Amino acid sequence: MRRRDLSHEELAKVIRLRQENATWLKIQRETGVPRRIAQRAYEQYVRSQAREELKAARKEVAAEEFRTHLGLLTGFAESIVLTICIPSSPNETRHAKEVLGMLYQRDRLHEVDFIPAIEPTERGKRRASYQNRMLFESLQAHTCGKVRWQALDEWEEAWDTCREDLIKLREEAHEVLSNILNQKPKLIDRIVTESVKKNAMERVAEGVLYIVWHATVNQESLLVQALPRGDGRTEVTFGRLTGSGPIFTEVDLAEEVAKACKWAAENLVKGNTTPVVAEQINVMKERIKELEEMLDPLMLRPLILGTQCDLCPV
Repeated sequence: MRRRDLSHEELAKVIRLRQENATWLKIQRETGVPRRIAQRAYEQYVRSQAREELKAARKEVAAEEFRTHLGLLTGFAESIVLTICIPSSPNETRHAKEVLGMLYQRDRLHEVDFIPAIEPTERGKRRASYQNRMLFESLQAHTCGKVRWQALDEWEEAWDTCREDLIKLREEAHEVLSNILNQKPKLIDRIVTESVKKNAMERVAEGVLYIVWHATVNQESLLVQALPRGDGRTEVTFGRLTGSGPIFTEVDLAEEVAKACKWAAENLVKGNTTPVVAEQINVMKERIKELEEMLDPLMLRPLILGTQCDLCPV
């Protein structure tokens, strides 16, 4: 006997009656559809509905997972932009890999704002690092051909080169300053003995290095001043840095030290190392700007939405 298929109207009536708890015999009487056929059609309908509901649930879960994925990727991109920088002082000793290592320390998958920060275990740090590296690979896959990731490598190289050059610049600063001060009889002894603060010579050398560094980074003029304090003493200040320079009771001595420091800074700027440092600073600035533009959320979100990586929810 050929299997009978119910019309839409018949199936709809069977479904309505069954959902009203009608027996199969009653459904047969009211629809004219044999009860076994009605039961089979209804069960097929129920299975079909379950499949559709499962598909819808999976779509909802996948959409939510993708929103999480998108948030993690854009958050990681923002962390890159906020991590890469120019050394904040000429005393920077970290390698670029150490600076970038901050990217991988944060547990992004389990962050909850209202839970107090807990010092992660070594195992937790390794786990966070592993997950963040996967996020980085995912971000690169989504932006392949659109973001020039070589810019990050070039920033690293410029950072490390600048770090090495700063060591040379420090040595030059001490040498140039010593040569200038040695031309003035007993000036070094007076700086050491008549300074109110300890380590006066170290403060002077650090001040010279500071103003050369900030003049190079910010295109500022070399500013060294002997500024009077409210207590009748005079401080030698370097640029915007106050409170760390040597302090003298004699104004003439402070002015003489400031003049020598300005002379040393001018010679240092004309030396061989400062232009090399300036070149690396410019490279870092250019690469930071490039990555800021390429990883801007307004640019990044459409790229991620239009591409796929191995971590994307199916």
